[in-house]
Amino acid sequence: MALLQLNEKPAYVLSPRKSRALIPKIIILLVLGIIFYLGVLLNVSLLVLSAQTETTVKLASLILLLAVVVTGIIFSVKLANENYLFYRERISFNGKEIVYKDILNTALKRDLLDKIFGTYFINLGHDFHLKHISQEINIENYLRQLINYEG
Repeated sequence: MALLQLNEKPAYVLSPRKSRALIPKIIILLVLGIIFYLGVLLNVSLLVLSAQTETTVKLASLILLLAVVVTGIIFSVKLANENYLFYRERISFNGKEIVYKDILNTALKRDLLDKIFGTYFINLGHDFHLKHISQEINIENYLRQLINYEG
């Protein structure tokens, strides 16, 4: 059966809205990075250091900060490009799976960012969420049908 599942093609592929997934993460990473760097600048200015040492500390912290921000953006882009894969008896996303009979909830929810970006999310239970789904896609009814068919 495991071989059969490896070759199984999804019945439906749902793509999250990339702008909703990326823009808030990038803004948060940049704002936190700026706050971190300002904290470094403040601490360095309070220390008694030579000009060369002060410049080295500032440059090293800036390079470290840029590496962290770029790494965070790369991971966010990778996750935003993942799709929800609907198979005959389960949903799969980024290595996680939930079978239809284990779904506890199909009610859609929206927070402030979802309202701005025209998206919604569904907490299916068992720490599995459908996030950043466009309002134009009515996945709630489709989920109910899959649960009823499986049950």
